[in-house]
This record gives sequence, structure tokens and C-alpha cells, in this order.
Amino acid sequence: MTDKKTTDAAWTLLTSFQEANQTIAEHLLSAQERNRKLSERFFTEGMEVLKANQAAAADMVATQERTLQHTQRFFTEGMEVLKANQAAAQSLIAAQERTNQYIQDFFNEGIEVLKSQGESMRALMQELEQQIRKQYEAIQTLMYAPVGTTLDILSTPLAAYQKALGIAETITRQGLEQMQQATQQTQERHNE
Repeated sequence: MTDKKTTDAAWTLLTSFQEANQTIAEHLLSAQERNRKLSERFFTEGMEVLKANQAAAADMVATQERTLQHTQRFFTEGMEVLKANQAAAQSLIAAQERTNQYIQDFFNEGIEVLKSQGESMRALMQELEQQIRKQYEAIQTLMYAPVGTTLDILSTPLAAYQKALGIAETITRQGLEQMQQATQQTQERHNE
């Protein structure tokens, strides 16, 4: 009964270590993927915002150039200047709204990622706490098991390997002996 209990404890300890390592690896991969997606979206949308701002700035420069030209003919072309300024203002407002929306989305998504990572970390900590409890129980069981039994359980894989090597050695030796006998019989037949 003690051997089975000790064996179960050792197996539980090994399984717990494997599960804990698997959980940590999955958590790290998940966090890395979330961070990669956020970064990718941040840079992609950032480039779009920069392009929109650049276009708005280019529109503004063009509008200023037209304004200088039209100032000379203010009375005759005043309405055209007014329309160009209105279009530039609308372009700037649209660019500002897009920038504001981008910043708001970025921070909202950042907060969501942080919340998600917090929840993920809590789940990881709970899982690790369970694994630590299993490991502690398995170690406690192994500590109170007789030393010989514990060593037997831990040395069982080594003994099986040694036994397999012994069998392989025996089979090889028998094959060699049979080969030598066959060679001797063949030589005796040729000598006759």
C-alpha cells in the first residue's frame, strides 16, 4: 500500500511539474500574441493617421498658397478663397476626429489588454497554486515513505533499462555463439 501511495505521489509530482510548465508556456504564448496584435494594429493605424495628417497638412499648405494668390484678387475671387478655407478646415476637423478616435481606441484596447492579462495572470496564479499544492502533497508523501521504497520507485526506470541491456547482451552473445558453431560445422564439413 505504501509503495503504491509513494508511486502515486511521485507520479503526481511529475505530472504536476509538467502541467505547471505547460500552463506557463501557454500563458506566455498567449500574452506574446496579444502584445503582437496590439503592436501591429497600433503601427498600422498610426501610419494611417500619419498619412491623414500629412494629407491635411498638404491641403493646408496648398490652401495657404491659394489664399496668397487670391488675396490679390480678393474682391473678384473672394468666394473661391472662402470655399477653399472651408474645405481645408473640414479636412483638418476630419483628421483631428480620426486622431481622437485613434487615441481613444488605442487606450481602450490597451486597457482591455491589461485587463485580459490581469485575468490571465490570476488564472495562471490559481493554476500554479494548485500545482504547488499537488507537488507539496507528493513531496510530503515521499518524505514519509521508507527511503528504500522511495529509492526503488525512483530507480525503477534505471533498473528496467539495465534489464533491457542485459537481455540485449544475452541475445547478442547467443547469436555470436550460434554463428561460431555454424562456422565450425562448416569448416569440419569442408575438411572431411
